[in-house]
Amino acid sequence: MAGDKAERGIELLTRTLGPWHPDTAEARAKLRFWLVEEGDPATAIRLAQTEVADRTAALGADHPDTLAARWGMIHLAPKTLGWPAVIAETRRLAEDRARVLGPYHRDTLLTRRSVGYSLRDSGAVAEAVQVFTDVLTELEALERPSDEQLRETWVGLAYTLERHGDFERALVYVEKELAAERCTIYPQDENLGEYHLKMLLEWRDRLRRKGAGR
Repeated sequence: MAGDKAERGIELLTRTLGPWHPDTAEARAKLRFWLVEEGDPATAIRLAQTEVADRTAALGADHPDTLAARWGMIHLAPKTLGWPAVIAETRRLAEDRARVLGPYHRDTLLTRRSVGYSLRDSGAVAEAVQVFTDVLTELEALERPSDEQLRETWVGLAYTLERHGDFERALVYVEKELAAERCTIYPQDENLGEYHLKMLLEWRDRLRRKGAGR
């Protein structure tokens, strides 16, 4: 079977390269992804939990690779553990990343936004709006906030506000992202299709129609 063959390959990589070599770790991650795609999320999450436990034992709970393993486990969890467990674990990871990496490290902010997305997708949309709003308020209070982090937060907040039915406020952040995208200079041969710009224009027009329809 394909899974058995993959496990034998991982065993070979572990013996030859070591358990924490990037190629070995990537192979384990691909196996977990394959298991989910094949309809076996329970085994995938079990392997992800083992990954976290092994990294914690070998590297320590605060090692960035251990934190990354927890992040990988979270992405498998909704189909197995359910939203309450996912949200609780994501909150804990956000707190740990803030403590270890700093409150405005990109991984910390990514995790905090993930709390918002999980809340939104679980139906707790108002709480999700507050999470994104809090992140944005903190970023805007910095002397030199990261443009990338601001833009990621605008987009997350706009999606969540739209889900909440606040089309006028969502439009504000889509317009901000649209203005930033129009000023973005891409390397040659990148962004030839301008897909993000086109998506933002369609999104803006959709929000305008929704707002006008009220």
